[in-house]
Amino acid sequence: MQLKCYPFILLTLAYTAAMAQDSSRTSQLNEVTVTASKGPQKAGETGKVVTILSHEYLEQNSGKTIAGILNQQPGLVINGAENNRGTTPNVYMRGASNGNTLILVDGLPVNDASQINNTFDLNFITPDQVERIEILRGSQSTLYGSNAVAGVINIITRKTGDKKLGVGANIGYGSYRDFQGSVNVHGNIQRFSYLVSYKHEKARGFSDAYDSTHRAGFDNDGFRQNTLFAKLGMTAGKRWQFQYITNWTNNRHDLDEGGFVDDKDYTGTSKYLLQGISSEYKFKNGSWHVLASYQHTSRDILNDSNSVSKSAYAKFDSSVFVAKTAQVESYVNWDFTRQIKLVGGAAFTFSDTRQYDHLLSTYSPVFQDTELSPDSSRTNQTSVYAALLFHNLSGFNLELGGRLNHHSLYGNNGTFTFNPSYLIGQHHKVFVNISSAYNVPTLYQLYAAGYGNKSLKPENTISYEAGYQADLAQSRVGFRATGFRRDTRDLVIFYFDPVTYFSQYQNANKQKAYGVEFEGNWTISKGLVLTANYTYVDGKVTMQQNNKDTSYYNLYRVPKHLVNASLGYQMNKALFVSVTGKYVGQRFEQTKPLGDYYTLDLYGEYKFGNLLKIFAGFRNITDYKYFDISGYNSRRFNFNTGISFNL
Repeated sequence: MQLKCYPFILLTLAYTAAMAQDSSRTSQLNEVTVTASKGPQKAGETGKVVTILSHEYLEQNSGKTIAGILNQQPGLVINGAENNRGTTPNVYMRGASNGNTLILVDGLPVNDASQINNTFDLNFITPDQVERIEILRGSQSTLYGSNAVAGVINIITRKTGDKKLGVGANIGYGSYRDFQGSVNVHGNIQRFSYLVSYKHEKARGFSDAYDSTHRAGFDNDGFRQNTLFAKLGMTAGKRWQFQYITNWTNNRHDLDEGGFVDDKDYTGTSKYLLQGISSEYKFKNGSWHVLASYQHTSRDILNDSNSVSKSAYAKFDSSVFVAKTAQVESYVNWDFTRQIKLVGGAAFTFSDTRQYDHLLSTYSPVFQDTELSPDSSRTNQTSVYAALLFHNLSGFNLELGGRLNHHSLYGNNGTFTFNPSYLIGQHHKVFVNISSAYNVPTLYQLYAAGYGNKSLKPENTISYEAGYQADLAQSRVGFRATGFRRDTRDLVIFYFDPVTYFSQYQNANKQKAYGVEFEGNWTISKGLVLTANYTYVDGKVTMQQNNKDTSYYNLYRVPKHLVNASLGYQMNKALFVSVTGKYVGQRFEQTKPLGDYYTLDLYGEYKFGNLLKIFAGFRNITDYKYFDISGYNSRRFNFNTGISFNL
């Protein structure tokens, strides 16, 4: 169903966006970012488009997942964020395809080399582990390498606290019989700090697949998760700091055969392990950093049988997907002078995957086995990079940098960044960013049985963005407007021939994507803040067919128009309430339209000092039916409530 009132909603919220931006949600010119230049830097002294989600903002969104929180940010579409628990959220930034946004945890790149697009499952990180989130939009490959084509999201984990011993606990319950409980201990003892937490979640869920007949009796697809997180720190003298983090997550979720197709005994299990160490050595004019991480992902999918749909593909299907990724990086932040800084370093990444499938299809009387061996499906890449940062030169700032990559399959490739900005009177900033990005095909795209293509070329991208940011009326009003464009050569796409049914990953000639973002906040009165953002994005891909260039719109599941707005009121130190609205414009899956939709949410929390907090959230209160993925249900009206305790 199409919304008839969307022009009014769009114009109203776009006007609101022209007035405002929340200080707890979006970076102001005097806030400090650690992601923009791999070290502390004022947002006013970088030309990059940075959004900082503070700890206060995350607290005022209790009960939401990380994917749900990110889904409210400008330029971001998190597909599947409001689907059934267990759905892997796909991150689309500024119209770029899934897998082109780099996810970091405490600066460590995280991904899953067994996924089609190396997608990191945001379900593996729970919100109670997170202190803040920093979002960089635009190509960031010079400092962050492959996958940072459209931007970077850095999830920064919780602080350990100042006490020798602290204890915290959370318990919550919501729609679809979703129960969540967690406990943590944290503290500091002389030179050592620690944080250890455990979380359990169990939900009855709802049917993944949509029953278009309303009579088929599709069953609920449940979800269960256990997560153990630990963060240990140590200081050696006054200059050296060490940190170790580990995150182990075990998810079990029920699945369906596909869009519109139920299955009562289709299950999946995902196990994820992240181990990372980092060190920082501070010297007189800078710091030296070393990061190392290891990731292991194992996904087991089992379909015992199918007694519901005669059109089901498999009678029995058992699949195993295993991936390993190891990374090490060392870099230096060096202040030549108060105005000139050098960031330089080197990185090495190794990935492999093993994939096995044991299948009895409805079209064959015998089992078929396919296997992808890690001996043949592995890659590595070595990179060196450097950037010069000129800042606070009478308001002028500039980042100028380059990166050289050597890939085990594709040899050498370089990227660059040219990012000037000018700060006018501490309250106005204009900026330009011209940068390139380089992204190699994934192991799945290269080697997957039936679909893989070893002849794929890497994607090469040039990005352009320019904008204006203002902090006005003694920081009561903030505003940022950004225009962007991204040109990509050899875009990797999935090609399907409807006549021959031939399917394979191939390179398109080129893709162009472009758009604008508006963000704003207005502190109407003490404690009352109105925030809004609007994103417009468009694009097309060009392929050669029958010796002719053919262009078509290809922003898969990404709307041209996207609006988020929220009105929050901190009535006193204890009570906070908010109402949030979202409008998502028309989207497409290939040529199939998904329609536009809106949602409206309510939230409230009450704090009893620093000891106890109770909260409740009511989402999609109009019970609007919409689809982010064709044939799969999204959440209708739902709620959750909970209690947080800290001692």
